[in-house]
Amino acid sequence: MNEIISYQVRFTLKQKPALISFYLLLTVILLNFTSNVLAFQGSDVVEMFHPAKMLTLSYNRVYYNADITLLLVQLYPALVACPAGFLLASERTRKTDLLLITRIGGRRYYLCKLLVAFLTTMVVFTVPFFVELALNCVSFPLRAAGDFTYNGQYDPEYATMVENYLFPWLFRQNPYLYAVAGILLFGVFSGVMGVLTTALSALVKVRYKIVLFLPTFLLLNGTLYLSEAVASEASARWFDYVLLFSDMPKNGKFFAVALLVLAAASLFCGLYRSGGDQL
Repeated sequence: MNEIISYQVRFTLKQKPALISFYLLLTVILLNFTSNVLAFQGSDVVEMFHPAKMLTLSYNRVYYNADITLLLVQLYPALVACPAGFLLASERTRKTDLLLITRIGGRRYYLCKLLVAFLTTMVVFTVPFFVELALNCVSFPLRAAGDFTYNGQYDPEYATMVENYLFPWLFRQNPYLYAVAGILLFGVFSGVMGVLTTALSALVKVRYKIVLFLPTFLLLNGTLYLSEAVASEASARWFDYVLLFSDMPKNGKFFAVALLVLAAASLFCGLYRSGGDQL
């Protein structure tokens, strides 16, 4: 089983959808990195911003320039379905799904595909951001501690903003560890979104693959309307939970429960489909 999953992940990562997603993310990241280099070259260390807060995934950067972050947020709902969301639909078209189901069984086949979708999507949506973090650490002074809100570290408003981070205790301990954990969380979130697309494609046969973009697109954009409709101090917008250094008030328990519900729903879809007619 482990060998099958490992082979499937490597195979899926070499396919066009995963490669296009990866290189598109890498392009966005390089645009942000180049912009940072040109904007801050020659700056004194006391005037510089923290390297982690200059990342593409950093919400804090919108206080300086929101263009790159806005581009990522707009692309993400459709882009997250690309690396592995079409996996089952493609195998169904080629009729290779029946061959694999006959060989390893329906339950193992669908569980394997869901796990492959999670791992593939997670890799695509973490590696580019780890590359950017490494580039920032090499290119900008590690001792820089500036914040794009221009609030000092001893400013009460800054302390309130930090408390709104998803893991404030980790940020206070080490901002770089916070960035690493945040990138991994973004990868896990992306993996769950990829699994959801794959699970729905197992449950419902679609004629046109473009339809598979709709679940994540509608779900993620729906959180924007939900945040406006629900009278609550805590944000419901998806990007307030997965972007680093987001100072918007949030409900961590709500986010964790939502992720678990989506993962459980995806697993249920896979198990339900494995028990039905495979022809």
